[in-house]
Amino acid sequence: MSKILASIKNLSEAKILINTDIDIIDLKDPSKGALGRLDKDDIEIIVNFVNKKKITSSTVGDLPNDEKLISRNVKEISETNVDFIKIGVYENNYIKTLSNIKSCKKLIAVFFADKFLPTKEEISILKKSGFRGVMIDTSNKNSGNLFNHVTCSDINNFLSIAKSMDLLTGVAGSINMSHINEIIELNPNYIGFRGALCENSSVRSSKISAINVNNIINLVNKSKNIAVSA
Repeated sequence: MSKILASIKNLSEAKILINTDIDIIDLKDPSKGALGRLDKDDIEIIVNFVNKKKITSSTVGDLPNDEKLISRNVKEISETNVDFIKIGVYENNYIKTLSNIKSCKKLIAVFFADKFLPTKEEISILKKSGFRGVMIDTSNKNSGNLFNHVTCSDINNFLSIAKSMDLLTGVAGSINMSHINEIIELNPNYIGFRGALCENSSVRSSKISAINVNNIINLVNKSKNIAVSA
């Protein structure tokens, strides 16, 4: 059943999550875009605090299709103790570039519903090059949530292709409480949240609320229990 990924921007937010049922702590700077990157020192501070109590991931930033630039960011983050590294795929020609990216960490390709969804062949290229997973997200957080751009059928097709290749899967994209039941039925490995956890859900850079975190956890667990008993 689906686990919960929560994106955080600093150590104080990590402290809010560390003793909750959040499964993976994702490091990003929401003020710098969909996959805004934290400084390496901040990544190291947070990951060292988490100390393997949770799985951790980090974004590399919203980067152009430049192999040297992407490689440099991946290499720098690979030097930390983070478990996964997330790299954005903003257009089809990123696929060839990313197939040349290597790391000692587990790489996750993040596709954007408001950009494009990959074909089976494109996902296969990333799988063969060593990527461990794929996610679907949204790049423009002002253009609505995931379901404003794709249907459940689109998401299910994306997940089914990835699962057939033994890739980890994730779903995110301004997801809120009203979407949880639909996504649980699609059964990705991870459901990603940021805005829904914040004190001001419409401002992704606002502080995470412990109350909202617990509300999301409870709703996800309730939905999973209903799915299991159905």
